[in-house]
Order: sequence, then C-alpha cells, then structure tokens
Amino acid sequence: MFGKKDKKELRKKAKLTESKKYKLMIKEEIIQKLIEKEKVLKNVEEELLETKKITQEKDKLSKEYLRRLERLQADFENYKKRQEKKQKEFIEFANEGLINNLLSVIDNLERALDSNKNVKNTKAIEEGINNTLKEFMNILSKEGVKPMQSIGHRFDPYKHEAVMKIETDKHSEDKVTEEFQKGYYIKSKVLRPAIVKVAVSVKEKKDTNKK
Repeated sequence: MFGKKDKKELRKKAKLTESKKYKLMIKEEIIQKLIEKEKVLKNVEEELLETKKITQEKDKLSKEYLRRLERLQADFENYKKRQEKKQKEFIEFANEGLINNLLSVIDNLERALDSNKNVKNTKAIEEGINNTLKEFMNILSKEGVKPMQSIGHRFDPYKHEAVMKIETDKHSEDKVTEEFQKGYYIKSKVLRPAIVKVAVSVKEKKDTNKK
C-alpha cells in the first residue's frame, strides 16, 4: 500500500499532468484561433485584391467614357463651326445667282461702248452707258463683287477659262494676253472665271507638234 509520501507524490504528478493537458489544450485552441484568423485575413486580402481590381476596371472605364465624351464634345464643336461657316457663306453668297445675271448686262454695256468707239456723235450715248455701268458697278461693289485683273497675270485654272492659245515670244509662258470676258469675285470666292487667251512659247509648240 502507498504511504502518505507516495500519495502526495502521486497527487503532485496528477496535477502536473492535468496542468500539461490544460496547457496543451490552450495551445491547440490558440493555434486553431490563429489558423482561423489567418484564413479570415487571407479572405480579406482576396476581397481587397478583388475590390482593387474592380476599382481599377471602373477607373479605366471612367477614363474611357471621359475620352469618348471629350471626343463627342470636340465633334460637336467642329459640327457647330461647320454649320456657322455654312450659314455665313449662305448669307454672304445668297445673292450670287442674281448678281451673276447682272454681270451679263454689264458685258452687253461694255460691248456697246466698244462698238461705238468709231462712230461719230456718240458722246451722249457713251456718257449714258458709262453712267449706267458705274451705277451697276457701285451696286455690285456693295454686295462684295469686284472685277478680276487677268491680263498680264499667270493663267490660273481656278480663275481663268482658256479658250485660245497664242504662240509668242513677247509674253512669258502661261501669261494671259487677252480677255474675252471679264471674271469677277464675290467676297473671297470666284463668282465667274474670266474667259481668256493664253501665251504659249514657240519652243513648246514645236515640241508638241513633234510628239
């Protein structure tokens, strides 16, 4: 049988064993809690990464929408400018057809003056025609119409319509030597091209014939 000393020793050992078990249990619980917290942290990190990814995508979309909006605004501004320009041109050139018809009247008056140069006692007629011409030119000038200076200038297909070419060495190549019908501007636009005769060098004419 155990003596008092042995019993005391056994109780002490039992307490130590229980203490070790308790500590082990506590340790396991702490480890378990740490594992759980680690899982929670990992989930939070994954959620944060996902949130960051979504935020970046939204930011990218926002920037794209902003770029599209800026492009639309720029397109709209260009459209407005084009419409304003068209409207301005329409106002400026609204009378173009009427003015063009008036030019033929001026042509006839100028021809009448030319035909009366060699006829006697035509001073009154000439003066009347000149006054009429001046009146017409004043009206046209107020509408922004001005005559084109063509003779002596270089041929320009946007301003001139060549109906004849003259072989000559007196004038430089492509110079307008004669004007059959005057050209006119309306504001900065060619209203009617001048009908002209253009100089061609003798050398070019020969080269053309050889070909």
